[in-house]
Amino acid sequence: MKKAILFITACIFLCGVAGAQEKVRNPKDKTQYNSVFDLLRAEPGVIVSPGGGNGDMPKILIRGVSTNSDQTQPLFVVDGIITDNVTYLRPEDIYSVEVLKDGTAGIYGVQGQNGVIMFRTKSMVEAEQRAAEQAKAERKAAREARRNSRRK
Repeated sequence: MKKAILFITACIFLCGVAGAQEKVRNPKDKTQYNSVFDLLRAEPGVIVSPGGGNGDMPKILIRGVSTNSDQTQPLFVVDGIITDNVTYLRPEDIYSVEVLKDGTAGIYGVQGQNGVIMFRTKSMVEAEQRAAEQAKAERKAAREARRNSRRK
């Protein structure tokens, strides 16, 4: 019975997290955006107001103004690392953008109360692919070594 409850709870949690849609960009397409904020303007439910000068973060609203504080900025996560400023990102380096709005942003706790914008860069995706290929090669070599040791 406990296993069934844990399984159902895990399914509900994963379905909630999977409810947010990751928008993967085609790497062969030329980028039509001048900055990462132009890219965010194209996301549904994201409001980007004009920023100050060079290097300043514009005001970004996902869930409106928080009742706990006057902070309105969402939490930015770049390749799994929480950051305050994403002005250094270039649109051509971004592999995907995922906006977490509702309960799915709850996995970040109070930090995600105003929503979460997750970026995955192309270099991180390539590194993940290389690591997966290397792990696959290591597993294959280990299987071969086990087979050879059994034969002897």
